[in-house]
Amino acid sequence: MNTTGLNIIKTLGCLTAVTFFTVYNTYDNYNYNYDSILAFLTFISTIATPLFFVVTGYMDAGSQHTTEWQMKKIRSILTLFIFWFSVYYLWGPYQKGYLIQPWFIFSLVIIYTFHPLVEWLAKRRVILAALIAGLLIFSFAYDLLAIYYTEHKAFSTPAQFRIWTWVLYYLTGQLLYDPVISALYGRPRVAKIAAIAIPFVYIFTWFYEKHFFFSLFNIERNSFILTGSQVYILVVLIIIAANGVKQDATRLPVSQMVSSLGKTMTGVYILHYTFFNLLIQWIPINSLTAKLFVILLTFLLSVLSSMLLLKNRVTKKLITF
Repeated sequence: MNTTGLNIIKTLGCLTAVTFFTVYNTYDNYNYNYDSILAFLTFISTIATPLFFVVTGYMDAGSQHTTEWQMKKIRSILTLFIFWFSVYYLWGPYQKGYLIQPWFIFSLVIIYTFHPLVEWLAKRRVILAALIAGLLIFSFAYDLLAIYYTEHKAFSTPAQFRIWTWVLYYLTGQLLYDPVISALYGRPRVAKIAAIAIPFVYIFTWFYEKHFFFSLFNIERNSFILTGSQVYILVVLIIIAANGVKQDATRLPVSQMVSSLGKTMTGVYILHYTFFNLLIQWIPINSLTAKLFVILLTFLLSVLSSMLLLKNRVTKKLITF
């Protein structure tokens, strides 16, 4: 994946994390349950977590890592979790961001604990691709059965704790780094086909959920259930399309801005819900415009704060791993 495409994906991850988590987890007269625009905005943002794991997998690929690197990653993740969880308990205004959730941290720790196995798989493209296909089929089947058999203990694992789903996306990032696979989806024609297919896949997924699962859609308070394996194709298409954007196709200021935004991805995942929580204390949400304005401010404040924290060697460790 070229640098510009990777930065676009990171920026998209920042945006979707803010829109999905803030709209989905806040309830007022202008949340996703009551407003069609916000409902659609929430729906198209369901790619936030998958994008994070794909990007992480891609960035970890391509080199042989030592045991020291592996342990450093685990220590950094646990440090992030302990620090921000402590802030959460000691300082009321802080709200746990997307990344500071037990399931998110647990998934990352599991991945890095077994990273030598991941590296072994990354060197064996066919086996890795077969494993990804098997995980995708299993994840999709489990997600589907869990919707219909809610009382069955075997399908009672909450969606976010289905670790195999996040492993699936992480391994996909590893596969996308493979030179042969990269050359395949790096062709301009493939990128164009992916870009054309994205809106159609989004529309299909929207109607698939709203009508095929219509009764369940109502029972679940209109919550979106296609947030795991069922958006896999959509996520892959978005990555392929973004990879088709070359650096010479974007103006220098735009390229620099996307590059800067991309570096703040982890920080935004940690900080955004705190800023949203603070802003809604000061700005009354009495219209759709006000809600969208608060979401925009949340994104900008999260990005700017992350940029400032990244400038210092000590504070940088609090928003990166």
